[in-house]
This record gives sequence, C-alpha cells and structure tokens, in this order.
Amino acid sequence: MKNIGSKIVIVGVSASGKSTLSRKLAEKTNLPLVLMDELMWSPGWEYVGDEKILELLLEEIKKENWIIEGYITKEARSVIFEKADTIIYLDYSPYLLVWRYVKRFLQHRKNPRPELQGSPEKFNQIILVSGDGDYKMLVDFLIEEKKFKKILFPNRKFASSLYKSLGRKYFAYLEESKNKIEN
Repeated sequence: MKNIGSKIVIVGVSASGKSTLSRKLAEKTNLPLVLMDELMWSPGWEYVGDEKILELLLEEIKKENWIIEGYITKEARSVIFEKADTIIYLDYSPYLLVWRYVKRFLQHRKNPRPELQGSPEKFNQIILVSGDGDYKMLVDFLIEEKKFKKILFPNRKFASSLYKSLGRKYFAYLEESKNKIEN
C-alpha cells in the first residue's frame, strides 16, 4: 500500500464503489479522507455551488496527504488532478451499477448515507433504455416496488422476448418515441 501514493483521487460513475473503496483505502493507509458528497450537499440535497466546492477543495489539497473521493466539479478537476500522485477511475458493467444503485436506494431511503446526513436516497421511477434481457429480474422487482415506469427498447429487433410478458404498459420502442418527439 505504500507505493500507491499520498495524494489519491478516486473517481468513477455513480454506484461504482468510490466511497467503499476510499474508506477501505483510508483505513489501510491512514490517509485523511475527503468525501465529495459531504462537501457538495447540504441536508435535503441542497447543492452548495461550484465556487464553494472549489474553495473547500483548495483548502484540502494544501494538506500534505489526502484521499479525495467522488464527483469532482469541472472547475476543480484540473487543479485536483494536477496535485494528485494517483488517480483511480472505477468503471464497471452497467448491470452491476444499476443493481448497486437500487440496492443503495433501498438501504438508504429512510436512513441517509453517513456522508449525506439529512438527504435520504430518493427517486420516483426508473426508465430503462435497453434491449437486453439481463435486467428482467430487476424490472420485476421494481414493478413490485412501484418504482418502474418503462423500458425503452432501441428498436423491435433488439427487444428481449423476456419483457413481452410485462405488456405494453411497461415497454416502448425508441423509434416510436423519436417520432413523437420530432413531430
């Protein structure tokens, strides 16, 4: 672990495990951890603003060592990346990410994540754009939870037959939606 650096940035797509990895890495290396969600959000999902985030990050990177985890605003990105000696980018399969996001929502819909005090996870409905049948179990679960709106298939050719049992209420084709938007 000593060769990993002392100024580490961990970024990646939503639900890729940035917070989990950064906490474990901070524990193993004894480096101070900066969670971007703590800096970016006030209770109730109130965004503090780009200027405030940049100001806070500039203070953090003055320190001798750190781990900064999460989405880094465009204004701060070049400054932070320039100071970092290690950048870790997490990129996983969309299937895994969707599952993790739903799992996180279910875990934290009443009790917010530690870095987001006063901001429980929330979403009303999911619209999934895919023709792949790999999401069928997740779709069934979300329908049961009354959180699923619709799956949009790219076209009729790439629509998994697994979804046909859902009925047209839960699926549509992008080619149809495109025509409605253009008209």
